[in-house]
Amino acid sequence: MQDGITAWVTCPGKSGAVMAVVAGAIVYDVADPLRPRLVCRSANTVIHLLDGNAIAYTAVVAGHVVILRRDLTSRVESRIAQLRLEPHPYYYGGVGWTWDGSLEVYSTSAAPRADGRSLVSMHLLSNGNDHVLYTIDAGPGGLEGRWGPRGILAFSPDRAYLAISDFPFYVYGENVRIFSVADQQQKFVIKGTSTGGTWIANDRFVWASGSLMQWTPSAGAALLRSEYWYGVTGSSDGTWLAGTFFTRLGADSYDNTKPQGLVVAVGGGRTFQTTGLVSSPGFVTPTVVWYAQEAPSANGGLAGDTWPTGVIRAFDIASGSDQTVNFRAGEAPNDELPLLCCAPRG
Repeated sequence: MQDGITAWVTCPGKSGAVMAVVAGAIVYDVADPLRPRLVCRSANTVIHLLDGNAIAYTAVVAGHVVILRRDLTSRVESRIAQLRLEPHPYYYGGVGWTWDGSLEVYSTSAAPRADGRSLVSMHLLSNGNDHVLYTIDAGPGGLEGRWGPRGILAFSPDRAYLAISDFPFYVYGENVRIFSVADQQQKFVIKGTSTGGTWIANDRFVWASGSLMQWTPSAGAALLRSEYWYGVTGSSDGTWLAGTFFTRLGADSYDNTKPQGLVVAVGGGRTFQTTGLVSSPGFVTPTVVWYAQEAPSANGGLAGDTWPTGVIRAFDIASGSDQTVNFRAGEAPNDELPLLCCAPRG
């Protein structure tokens, strides 16, 4: 693999009756969410759970990015599709794809000009046909910071729409856009730095941009929740939303020294807020959320910075219980995922 990046997936465990992908990188059997069993773990790729007995993930084979399917019982791998994305650099980052390879979002970039800027085009590959969705003038530079922007690349469950933000392709890109897959037309665009989003129905998209926003084809964009959200993920049945919550200090500022978890009913009503310092809640079942426990950082940084302790907790919406997840030896999310567990990725 070029750029010194190698993707790998290892599956030491057997498939389970109830499985979940954590941070896009680890598959657990969560039949008992408090005592999970490791099925697969990976690095430098994104895992999709296909059914009760198979996963799909990207790898580089013979200089091309391909989607591989692995049967969790037989361990046999088969090649599903080849993506248009170049294998370098960081091929697993700014790309969106469906498990069968029929839809893919990727970027191409013209050679930088003398001023360091270049034109970056976003492509949609749909059933073998390549379309340029839009092009932006991207400049040099980079962003740092734990609570910085997070990109959006998400197809709706029925594959009718694509939600996409400029940030994965341009570090200062602020726009959130929604396109129709059928005709590649932009249906919606709004300026605002995103920190992740999710489809909670075939035609309902929710994203965090300070407050929590939603979009539907019929009603357009509207404010859904006024709290300051960082990241947002939904339950598989579309009933619940979860994200990291910050106390708002002003119109455009917030207190990032006290991250907490927030779980809300999509239709309004019940709201749960975790106690203590936590981050990155993600659903492992329709009613159980895992999240990372946090503590003040002991490794320097700015005053008030927090960092995951390595303890993962489970909040059960149905019972209201909040308990520590007990992993088997060597099966907890490892040091490669300190800031990703437990929300989905990619």
